[in-house]
Amino acid sequence: MVENIYNQDVQIYHLRDLVEIRSSRRSVRVDNYPFKDALPYMDIQTLESGIASKYAEKGGAIVNTGDLLMVKDGYSSGKVYRGKEGIAGSTFTVLSPKSEDLREDYLYCYLTYCYDDFQKRKRGTTVGHLDMNYLKKLLVPLPNVRTQQEIAGKYQRIETLAAAIRDKALHLKELSVDLGNKELKKKSEQLIIHVEMTTKAWLHQTFSRTRL
Repeated sequence: MVENIYNQDVQIYHLRDLVEIRSSRRSVRVDNYPFKDALPYMDIQTLESGIASKYAEKGGAIVNTGDLLMVKDGYSSGKVYRGKEGIAGSTFTVLSPKSEDLREDYLYCYLTYCYDDFQKRKRGTTVGHLDMNYLKKLLVPLPNVRTQQEIAGKYQRIETLAAAIRDKALHLKELSVDLGNKELKKKSEQLIIHVEMTTKAWLHQTFSRTRL
């Protein structure tokens, strides 16, 4: 069982050596309905819901299953999503693994852990932008494939459980508003915060050189 990645035999690589990094541009045609040769348009709403709400022509950056998408502009720049087949929205950078020794689901975990660092290093004064130089030079600890799969599998279970608890907490919050119950509302909000903190703590325990 992996407690901390640096207790394993790991190799350290720059991210640019492990993945192809492509910055997406706005597609000329984006429509609410499918049209000839169109592909699903990967915006944040589609990636979070899993349901395509827009379609785009193939002139944009094509995303394949196994790619990762990272927000490059705005409030959530640095946030990473698992890719789906389609066309990347203009606010994304596409990361395509080019090493057979790298599992994209492991990289997803590690980049999720790095989100706070990406936020701190945003460029620009009004609309924040992902620091692409920092991203390309990001050091990635790479253990063997079996360890990568173990970490990714555990994090996927954590994500699934966290999402279920978060949904229940949100329903409780809605109920508390209907009932006018301030105590229930407070507890539901605390539960959401606790879930987020617990998830972050596991990522920190796994990937940080400084243990909790």
